[in-house]
Amino acid sequence: MLRVLCFVLFSANLAASEVKSEIDKVLYGYTTRAESRAILEKLEQGIPYKNVLDDARVMTFKCWFSDVATPNGLITYKHFLKQASSIIQKSSVQVLKHEFIACKAAQEYIQGHYQAATTLLKPITKNSEHAKSPKELNVIATANIILNRIYLAQGRYEDAFHAAQKAYQLFEKSGNSYEQALALKEIADIHIALFNFDLAIEQLQRAATELTQFNEQEHYKVIDQLAFAYEKSGNRPKAIELYQSIKNDVRSYESDDGYAYVLIKLAELYTEQNQLNAAKSYLTAVDKLKIDSSWITVLLTMTQAQWHLKSNNLNAALTLFNKLQTEQNSWSVSFKERYFNFASLLAEVTNDSSLHIDAQQQLITIIKQKQKDIANNALISARLNFDLEQQKREITRLEQASALQKELLTVAEGKAFWQHLTLIIASVCLILFAIYSFKQARQKKHFEVLALKDELTGIANRRAIINLKRSVMQKNLHNKRVSSLISIDIDHFKAVNDQYGHDIGDELIISIVNSIVSTVRCSDMVGRVGGEEFLIVLENQTLENAKEIAGRIRHSIAEKQHTSLGINSTVSIGVIEITPHENAEQAAKRVDLNLYKAKQNGRNSVVF
Repeated sequence: MLRVLCFVLFSANLAASEVKSEIDKVLYGYTTRAESRAILEKLEQGIPYKNVLDDARVMTFKCWFSDVATPNGLITYKHFLKQASSIIQKSSVQVLKHEFIACKAAQEYIQGHYQAATTLLKPITKNSEHAKSPKELNVIATANIILNRIYLAQGRYEDAFHAAQKAYQLFEKSGNSYEQALALKEIADIHIALFNFDLAIEQLQRAATELTQFNEQEHYKVIDQLAFAYEKSGNRPKAIELYQSIKNDVRSYESDDGYAYVLIKLAELYTEQNQLNAAKSYLTAVDKLKIDSSWITVLLTMTQAQWHLKSNNLNAALTLFNKLQTEQNSWSVSFKERYFNFASLLAEVTNDSSLHIDAQQQLITIIKQKQKDIANNALISARLNFDLEQQKREITRLEQASALQKELLTVAEGKAFWQHLTLIIASVCLILFAIYSFKQARQKKHFEVLALKDELTGIANRRAIINLKRSVMQKNLHNKRVSSLISIDIDHFKAVNDQYGHDIGDELIISIVNSIVSTVRCSDMVGRVGGEEFLIVLENQTLENAKEIAGRIRHSIAEKQHTSLGINSTVSIGVIEITPHENAEQAAKRVDLNLYKAKQNGRNSVVF
């Protein structure tokens, strides 16, 4: 509260010339939500300013704080639009007009009007090639972030990924590290939607590290999403650790609803791990809060029902389950899956064959939909490929088991003993099939990832990076874009192996790969094509950009001491821009030729 008060007192005497700098504090991530609102309130008190441009800035800024999720908020927002549009038009500043349009599109998206929002955003996103100022780049990047959310809501994962990636690149170009970090969270959301939790965790960890220098609220929101990704990947202890780490921050900044959510998640995870006393302590803490959100109430009811079932309090679990049955329409698919899994467990305990069959059929439907989503909307990444035929076979087995169960139950109707026995046998079969399916899918995915990774460094191996190169070249030919290649070779690597041994040689390779990965952008693809040779595919990057990146890589490696022995090392680098009609082999020969010239020039150099 003291920090907010300081913002209020400081903002109270704002001069018109300070309007932009105060808004930039918010836009570049240095204020919490409460501090941002305090700045907005004081800026509004200064209207009208001597300069109409400052009035337009305040109106555009205010738009982002609009509440269109409630009837009263929507009425207020529509009234605000009429007033704001007139002021912003008078300013005659194109970038402010675009920012205001982007904000209107964001509000349309929140209301579920995806087509209207997309129509508003398209003209803005087309201007990215001509944008120069940081403000212009930020606005176009923001428009891409909103497009990404629209595409994600529509299940258009590839389009969502490209929009989020474009936003990341534009924020990087504008120097907006805060929004750049938040763009990583958007990319992670896409990976989560595609059940690729390992990639989501990588992006969220990077975002969390970047956001430590900015306001606390966005940092703990990313940690919350990271905890969710760990939970979905099966690492519940890590998820608990992360939720515990943000609990106090959430209490400081959020309402009772927000704090209750974290406590409920902890109770849920502890319940799943059979730590029932720990779970009970969090459920007791939630009871002391005032919960207004109907969704938080549903989460609480489900978690309490699961806790009661684990605690062998069957009557309480049934009561809460019956309460949940009337509220299924508004649930997400993931929550429905949780509900039907719980219903299946409850049916086994109560010997309710009808409920058990219904729950299993609903779960089969959800699994089918997951399969369809993955099949139709895979990202352009070899690590997201799934064996669809294997999944179809497993689903067929589940369906056959469910059909068998129904048939046996019908035949045995009226014969309680045989009915129960059949139910037990069918349930065991179904569970075994489900366990087998789950293990097969996880094992398949694990081996697919290993097959594409270099065992020593963890980056893409030769097969993966060459396949990615071909994919990028095909896209460039279709989209009439250009991309570049960088080939890198460690200088005098054989001498290092001969003098210090292969262990130190491996250390040197790992150290140099770390330098390369930390220097390139998240959208650039790095792979190891040989013992001490590496290839970088720079999608949609010109030769000029590639030369700059190659120079940074060469410098960072030369300036650093490598391995536990502190060895100095250098690299030779070849760079090319891929021409429109050459094939992958021709491009490889050209970049290798430049690498050879760099070696001939005395090494530790870049040839392009």
